[in-house]
Amino acid sequence: MAATAARKAKKTFFPPEIPTPTRPRSVGLTHLLDRLAPQHDHELEYLSPYIDIAKSGWGLPLLLPREMIRARIKKWHDFSVEVSTGGTLLEYAFTRDQVPQFLDEARELGYDLIEISSGIIELSPAQIEKLADSARERSLDYLVEVGKKDTHYQLSLKETIAEITHARSLHPRKVIVESRESGRGVGIYDSEGVIKWDWVRSILAEHPAEELIFEAPMESQQIQLIRELGADVNLGNVALRSVAPLATERLGLRGETFGAIRTVKGVSGPPAAKFLFFLLETYHGLDQTQLAQMSRLPRRTVQSALESLRQQGLVQESVSLHDSRRREYRLA
Repeated sequence: MAATAARKAKKTFFPPEIPTPTRPRSVGLTHLLDRLAPQHDHELEYLSPYIDIAKSGWGLPLLLPREMIRARIKKWHDFSVEVSTGGTLLEYAFTRDQVPQFLDEARELGYDLIEISSGIIELSPAQIEKLADSARERSLDYLVEVGKKDTHYQLSLKETIAEITHARSLHPRKVIVESRESGRGVGIYDSEGVIKWDWVRSILAEHPAEELIFEAPMESQQIQLIRELGADVNLGNVALRSVAPLATERLGLRGETFGAIRTVKGVSGPPAAKFLFFLLETYHGLDQTQLAQMSRLPRRTVQSALESLRQQGLVQESVSLHDSRRREYRLA
């Protein structure tokens, strides 16, 4: 009897039941692109703990009768997943002078979030602010997306950072960095889908990663962002088929991230401090000139960020073994 009880009490290797995550999460979000494919309850049951937001892609909801949209939103809600409109729907409504109708009907149908974007049409900062006000008036939460969908008409890095700054000033749930479904030639990705790390570093030097969602439709992009920015990076435009692989990457259960996941838990202070922490985690023993060159931050910002890290006991200063005139910085 005692031996049987001991065996039952023994911790198992495989989980006895589907994990129950704490909701809502503020970091480590998985923002799914819902293409309105058929849904199967058994599939959603085991995948839903790893999905935070399901976005009704493009203008797809306009292809369905209202009650089918309502039923699909309810299905996501049954599995504790929030549902967002895509930015295309709001842009479409704007061009037809139907924004109030769109917002009222979206709220009545059960949408939790409205995505505000100017990826196809041009909207001024004042117009975007008005759209945010309209969503708030209806008690609708919202996301603001930054970036253009046309690969031949892209924002510069400077314009991207400026638009993120403006978007954050509107206090959205998160700011989305556009990539489209292809993940090529848009935003932080080049024409082959390779991450432009100088863009990512410059963005994160100005804005905290926890307030951003990087759209990353390719699994290779998801892996790289997790390896570089940590398991808690917010990722968007994730395909349903990629949800489980992404969850294993976040948990370090695949070869690409096994034992290689970064974390900035315990790192406080400005975005620049967290970014320098990332650099020092990868490149051991850097001086201020090297940090300024790699981060593309002003020297004064680097000095301030290093001081913040030193005060937290995360970084230590020492004399370079190669040049006694240089002061190097390493993780403590």
